Order: sequence, then structure tokens, then C-alpha cells
Amino acid sequence: MQRKVSVCIPVYGVEKYIERCARSLFEQTMTDGIEFIFVNDCTKDRSIEILEQVLSEYPQRKDQVKIIHHEKNGGLVAARNTGLKHAKGDYIIHCDSDDWVDVNMYETMYNKAIETDADMVYCDYYESDLNNHTLTIKTGTCDPELLMDELLFQNNNRNLWDKLFKRQIALSTTINCPDHIIMGEDLLRVLQMLKLCENITCISEPYYFYRLNPASITKAHWKRNPLQSLLDIGSLLPDILEKNNHFAAINFFKCSVLLCMIKHPEAVLPDEFNRYSSTIGIKNIKYAMRFMERPRKIILTIALKNYKISCVMCRAVLFINSLLKNIKK
Repeated sequence: MQRKVSVCIPVYGVEKYIERCARSLFEQTMTDGIEFIFVNDCTKDRSIEILEQVLSEYPQRKDQVKIIHHEKNGGLVAARNTGLKHAKGDYIIHCDSDDWVDVNMYETMYNKAIETDADMVYCDYYESDLNNHTLTIKTGTCDPELLMDELLFQNNNRNLWDKLFKRQIALSTTINCPDHIIMGEDLLRVLQMLKLCENITCISEPYYFYRLNPASITKAHWKRNPLQSLLDIGSLLPDILEKNNHFAAINFFKCSVLLCMIKHPEAVLPDEFNRYSSTIGIKNIKYAMRFMERPRKIILTIALKNYKISCVMCRAVLFINSLLKNIKK
């Protein structure tokens, strides 16, 4: 049977959320031509057991589901790569196993892709804390080059889960996503796939529910590896993109990494901030700051003169913002 759409879902430590995710997938209005590839990255909890229990309630989906088991934990990148290796669909999309989707998502996106002969289709999404859903509108740009800049400027969603790509693009051998990347992997992969796209279509409807996780790696106490991933991505960008066409966006991303160093000094080795900023260049940093909001611009300006003071200032700003949010609640 022809597979129209492959959905790749990595599974690790999601026993609290996998049921909702799986049900939203198995209840899709696309009944034929879809496959769901779950990759068990050696999860230590009951995630796979729960998944199999849910699947037993949808016997019509049994032949459309693959559960691939890793022999050892490889991380998100490795799990997604495994899913891609087993994907048979004409179009491929990813889904995180702690999120869930609208039942119309994949049929609507596939039909739009066929209708417009799109290399990629993307949609809006909700951010959810399980009780409240906040609509996040990010669609609009359908030019691959402009969309690359929007991603680097943080003006559009960098994730994979709202983007349906043609098979030949998703599986291109030119895409390089090293397994050690644990932060920013979606951005790195999406940028490389966009480089291969000619025709993009957007759907201004929210079909994906992104679960806000206060314990996620982006909010938790940082360690060395997430920061190193961002540093590595920054070094890869000039080779991945046409540097002259994306000069401002690339430098903005690199300066965003500098801001991460200020926000998370526990992950930065002594003098590393100065070394990394020197590789970017003072002129490029000042150019990139033109596109930043005033508070970030001020903190980064201070950091170029005194890194430690900027770290204290940044923590103070974050603390004040947290207090203001609590007061509003």
C-alpha cells in the first residue's frame, strides 16, 4: 500500500503524555496512506507499554504502526534519524511524544501539499500548559530564503513538528545533523531542508498542540552540552547558508548564543565568552544588535566590557520579570 505520509515520533520518558499523543495520531481523519513510526530510545518508564495498550484500542491502525527499539539510548537526533530510515511516505513529518495534534492535521496538510505541489507545508500551532491553549501564529512567509532569516531572527517557529516535507528533501543525503546536537537540532535540520525547497505553502490554522514543559532543557539549569550544541550550530551556519544573503541573520543567531552565555553562566567556562565574541567580531556583534530589543542590546553591550556584571544584570532582569508575571496572575 502506498504511504502518503510518514509521522516519526521519538519516545523517551513520556509515560504521562504518550497516551494523549497516540490517541490524537490514531484518530486522524486520514485513514489510509499514513504510517506512524515510534522510536523507543531505550525509555526507562512505561511509555511503550502505554503506547501498545492504546494501539490495541485502534485495531485498524495496527498495520500502519511501527515501533522501533534502539539497543542503546542515542538521544533525540538519533531517534529521529532512525524514524527517517524507516519512513516510506511521500511526505514526512515529525511529532514529539509529549505533544498532541488536531485530528485533521495530516490529511489537511497532505491535501494542501498535493494541491500546490509544495516541497513543504507548515501550519500554526497552540502552546499549551494542558489547561490553557495560546494560539501562536507564525505562518505567512512562503519564500524559503525569507523563512530562513525568520527562523534565525526568532520570528518564526524553528521546530520540525509543524512542517511536512517531501520525501526526497527530508531524506536528502546533504543534510548533516550530528548526533551530539541536543539543542537547536530542529533549527539545524529545517534550515538545510529549506535550502532544498522551491515551493512552500502555509496554512493559517493551528493543528499542533505544543506542551509547555517547565522542566525542559530550555528552562532547566543548563550544563555544558546544550551550549556547545548552539556553538557548533553557529559555526556550521556560514557553510549551510549563503553567507552573503543571510549575513545579518547568521550574526543575530551567534549573538543570541552570546546572550545564552550571559543567561546561563553555569554552562560557560572562564573567558569563553570573550573568546567566542572575538570569533564573531565586534563590528558584526554591533551590527546584529541593531535587530535586538533594547534590554538585550543593553545587556550585550555591557557584556562586551564586563561579562560578570552582565550576568548579574541579566539575572536581576529575569527575577523582576518573574515577579511581574506572578503579580499579574
